[in-house]
Amino acid sequence: MNKRRTYFLLILFVLIAFVIVARLVDLQIIHHRFYKEKAEHQRRRIISLAVDRGDILDRNGRILATSLNSFSIAVNPRHFTSAEVLSKMLGGPVGPFDQRKLFAWVKRKIDKTSAEKIVEAKIPYVSIIPEKKRVYPKGHLASQVIGFVGMDNEGLSGLELSCDKFLKGVAGQIVTESDPMGYELLAVREKDREEASPGMNLTLTIDESIQYIAERALEGAIKQFQAVSGCIIVMDAKSGEILALAGKPDFDPNEYAKSPPARWKSFATDVYEPGSTFKVITTASGLDEGVINLDTKLNALDSITLGGKVIKNSHQIQWGGSAISVSRMLEQSINTGAVQVGLKLGPDRFYKKMKDFGFGDLLSIGLPGESRGLLRDPKNWYKPDIGMMAFGQSIAVTPIQLLSAFQAIANEGERIKPTLIKRIESLDGSFVKTNSADLINHPISKKTCEEMKGLLENVVLNGSGKRAKMVSYRVGGKTGTAQKAVRGVYAQGRFIASFCGMAPLSDPEIVALVIVNEPKTSIWGESVAGPTFREVVENALRYLNVPPDVIK
Repeated sequence: MNKRRTYFLLILFVLIAFVIVARLVDLQIIHHRFYKEKAEHQRRRIISLAVDRGDILDRNGRILATSLNSFSIAVNPRHFTSAEVLSKMLGGPVGPFDQRKLFAWVKRKIDKTSAEKIVEAKIPYVSIIPEKKRVYPKGHLASQVIGFVGMDNEGLSGLELSCDKFLKGVAGQIVTESDPMGYELLAVREKDREEASPGMNLTLTIDESIQYIAERALEGAIKQFQAVSGCIIVMDAKSGEILALAGKPDFDPNEYAKSPPARWKSFATDVYEPGSTFKVITTASGLDEGVINLDTKLNALDSITLGGKVIKNSHQIQWGGSAISVSRMLEQSINTGAVQVGLKLGPDRFYKKMKDFGFGDLLSIGLPGESRGLLRDPKNWYKPDIGMMAFGQSIAVTPIQLLSAFQAIANEGERIKPTLIKRIESLDGSFVKTNSADLINHPISKKTCEEMKGLLENVVLNGSGKRAKMVSYRVGGKTGTAQKAVRGVYAQGRFIASFCGMAPLSDPEIVALVIVNEPKTSIWGESVAGPTFREVVENALRYLNVPPDVIK
């Protein structure tokens, strides 16, 4: 009996020993690295110190965002007892702090004068640590494009966020280690595991002067027509480079917390229904596919019924006969005429052309949160959809997508990838990344482009775009007045007014899009967006020293 107990105990001890040894092998050999890193993570606290972020510059090298020297105040909570003295000097409360810690921030990124006063006071266990502070010398200018950074120099919006890996550099660090009870044992300065180094510079395609022209004009239009918001994009018609991207209301990135988050993001990459500006895409598609030509006659109709839905024109048309030309359809922005072109194309051809123009696809210009838009496959269309899409409803696009399509028309059918970032470069020149004018595709032929330019000029000379006409430059473009969709339903009395066009028409240098969201005193793209387009593009062309062309 005793032998059996002895054997049992022996086997039990062997099993326990085996389990212990197996666990030790697991901890110290198999998963050694994992538990080592976990233990270090639990006992080490790493405090990052802001270093030089790379500058953000406009295309001419003018600084839009940079980093300046600043100073931050820290204390040793274990021994610091002069909270009242420091509080009086800073004009605000100091603490309380966790007494187990050896390091705590009091105030970040103060100016040199304030820092020197605290140094002179010689307050025990108070440290002044040099850091870098991000500043935006132009204030509101291009703020939605540039974005802003947080207290630890991490990008939080705009290009500061999307290009953070290039801009941020390698930060220095303060590292503390704690015992199992959470009491920190030491605090040392480190330069991370790599040498601390500044970030790379970002040169944009934006021109500060054209950006200012666009923002000033947009602000004026929003105020004049009591609108909610607006957006203007100006693009080089040949290279696809974005010369200005304005959005209002915006914010001051130096004090971003004072503005609501809705103002931080650019509308240029959000979706909206384009309305009648999309008739240009419908017409170009019809001409390129050969289902219409410049001599085609469309039926003069006040309404068309598709799948039980009655489609009407947005305003009363003086027909003067039973048929209209393709040019008059665009000039007077006639919905029923555009529907007829869409029906001639048919779902498959129309869908293919819209895809060729880039709708439904990301353009990846560099701003975070870009949408693909909404372009459903024809097998998911309802019967009225082809008619609705023909005049810019039942489809959602981004402003940058629409302008990219117009750029192809202006550039003899060559659609160039839009770019916002011209160059990324390290300070020592060891890394340089340059964006070039990359051809995406040829959505339409050169012949179709020439025909479309003539039609778009007729809109400005004879139709709804008369207020976009310029003194020194020929202009082609199209107005849009789209009823605003809110949660899938068209909202009563809420519209988006727009104008998209190009100039000088003999050899387009600029394409631009103006969008005014929910204007009150007038809703029409002709009166709201057309004059704003003229102001921006005419001033931009003069600034760029583009010679006048022959006015018809």
